[in-house]
Amino acid sequence: MAPTSEPTGPLGAYLTHGIPDVLTKYDALWDTEDPEENPYKTKYEARALLEAAVNEVKRLLADTTEGPEAVEGREMIARLHLFLGKNFYFCEEVPAAEQHFTRSLECYLRLPVRLEPKPFVHIHDVLNQLGMLWCNRGGHAEGMNFLRRAQIMFLNRPDSVREAEAARSEDNYTLTMFYLAQAYGALQKPGLSARFCAETMSRQLEHNTAGTRSKEVAERDPFDCKDWVRNCCSLSDFFVNECMFWTAEYLMHAAIVMCDRCVEVCGFKPGSLEELRAECLRDAGNIYCYRLKFMKTCAENPAEAEEIWRGERKPGQKEQGKSETKGSRLSFRCSADGNNVVPPVDGDQPIHWDSVFPEVVFLEDEEAHDNRLAEETEEATPEAEPAEANATAGWLEIGPGERVRLPVHFRRIHDLIQRHMQRANKDFLAIRGTPALIQEDLEENSGPENESQNKEQPPKAAKPRRQLSCVGTSFEAARHIFKLA
Repeated sequence: MAPTSEPTGPLGAYLTHGIPDVLTKYDALWDTEDPEENPYKTKYEARALLEAAVNEVKRLLADTTEGPEAVEGREMIARLHLFLGKNFYFCEEVPAAEQHFTRSLECYLRLPVRLEPKPFVHIHDVLNQLGMLWCNRGGHAEGMNFLRRAQIMFLNRPDSVREAEAARSEDNYTLTMFYLAQAYGALQKPGLSARFCAETMSRQLEHNTAGTRSKEVAERDPFDCKDWVRNCCSLSDFFVNECMFWTAEYLMHAAIVMCDRCVEVCGFKPGSLEELRAECLRDAGNIYCYRLKFMKTCAENPAEAEEIWRGERKPGQKEQGKSETKGSRLSFRCSADGNNVVPPVDGDQPIHWDSVFPEVVFLEDEEAHDNRLAEETEEATPEAEPAEANATAGWLEIGPGERVRLPVHFRRIHDLIQRHMQRANKDFLAIRGTPALIQEDLEENSGPENESQNKEQPPKAAKPRRQLSCVGTSFEAARHIFKLA
């Protein structure tokens, strides 16, 4: 946050002229490579510059009357604590890094300018850093408290941030998605982990599309498209295990499209891409083999196949409202504080909690979105514009009059993937026809505690349901899937 007017006092002058000089020297030291025998030599020197700057700003702030200049001074203290936290973390001094990140977060949340673009993206950065720090410690539940806050503030970011800091805000959120995927995986919630992993990959592809980044940025942070392809294959395996074959096939065709159009999409072609493409074709064959086995189960026992497909996506007690959580609050104490009493930043000035920065976050909120992992099939209406609808809503049109909404959507290459899948499944859809109707089991209300009630009330009729669109139970449909495999 740069000074908004000409400096009127010593603090304003230091923020305008002194701090830029300090940060320039810090960046030069940070970019210096140190010898192996003293790997953090220049990082310690850079740290000393920041610590001296913090002390100087605090000294000048004590003699400054309350006003815009004082607010700018407190914002600079928060920002310098953020930089110090990154310095300590890089030098493997994690407890001290946590202290600085925590001080930075507390100071930022007490600022009246926290919704302005630059402070806003710095707060998002601090929350990401604390979430990453705790996840790397193995404290994934604690890390989720910060990551969910980062997610909430991004989704509720003001228009000024969307306009002035769009790129930095999007980059911060991509990191949030990446850390959320790791955290949910460690918390044994693979569905949510897969969802955030897919979102991270989608944003990564958007960010690294040819022509969207400067040459300097691309050289400093190169995009590994081969790694992206391998991630598609790994994520596809997860959805195969969930019997979500359209999603698994979508991911595998995305990997194949990337192998074929790497130069067009990313602007370059890495080596050994032909071998990777052959591996993708092998994995695609395995998907069709598993799909064929699932079709066999559907033909022999439709109800059992339905139960397999639903799996863990059936609503649990928490989703049915039988259990509530108290949520998580922020604590500005950390392990390195020990028994020392740390006074709050800015004294008794309260933190104003709102929808962007909530006091309490409920870590299970995102689990309500797990139903996105359940494929939904819907007929495309004749008056709709399929291309536009698919691009905006994430629909996959698998055939005439039939489309599927998936938990994965790669906007940049979606049309290419869709054409691949339409060609592969054209004959299958023609052979399958309209998905057959199956009968669901009677509702489970026959327990001992409901025995008397069941005697008085007649059983509810079974509800008809269409068979999954990826399934065909005829010999001809199975033979076509076998050919694809």
